[in-house]
Amino acid sequence: MDHHEEFIGVRGIRIKVLRGGSGAPLLYLHGAGGAGVWLPFFDLLAKDFTVLAPVHPGFAGSDGYDEIDDIHDLVFHYINLLDTLGLERPIVIGSSLGGWLAAEMAVHHRERVSKLVLIDACGLKVEGKPIADFFAPSPPELRRLVFHDAESELARAAVPDTPSAEQLDAILRARQAAARIGWNPFMYDPKLRQRLFRIAAPTLIVWGEDDRLVPIEHAKAYQAGIANSQFRAIEKSGHVPVLENSTQTARVIMQFLKS
Repeated sequence: MDHHEEFIGVRGIRIKVLRGGSGAPLLYLHGAGGAGVWLPFFDLLAKDFTVLAPVHPGFAGSDGYDEIDDIHDLVFHYINLLDTLGLERPIVIGSSLGGWLAAEMAVHHRERVSKLVLIDACGLKVEGKPIADFFAPSPPELRRLVFHDAESELARAAVPDTPSAEQLDAILRARQAAARIGWNPFMYDPKLRQRLFRIAAPTLIVWGEDDRLVPIEHAKAYQAGIANSQFRAIEKSGHVPVLENSTQTARVIMQFLKS
């Protein structure tokens, strides 16, 4: 699928945006592992939607590191981005950190989200099932946390034992930016769970069956808090079903979006 890269100014911050496809607008919010790459998953969505995949401020490709101190700053940034792009009520899909962000947007600005998809989302505290620390582990341990098959070619390419200088720079920038947003408390908002009832958009919760980074109990907590939300598990997937099983993940999302 044809796509292109552009840079836009959002209240003085230069942001990288990937765009492709045609149809109703779909905003994709990436996780803490980095962004700025057009994924095969996007190609599947872009057959029916205009996919817009911005890079969060401070992550590789976008400026604005010093402007974002917590998840709520990031929410305000994305409402400003929607205004800049002239998007009133796009579909919003978020993965991991991006899922947390998407949930917060739908809570605080529910009139701006037409449909919501949360993929292995951070953001909640679930007693006895904490989100794993993804800053400290060695590459092999990080692959085990993130991927269903930690030794697959995909996993080793995404989290190499010896990253290149370019990869290392992107990893460090992503970790620094993610730490500003979700270091303490670690990757959750203590008040989000009690506010999930405010989400008005039809919501689909998608989770990798073998997610060892954000356990599947977090999916159940999201489903319990969001009225009439749907849940779908993705087999043979860990924390990133958009990478490990992009076809099935896109299929269940497309079924939901077209229903």
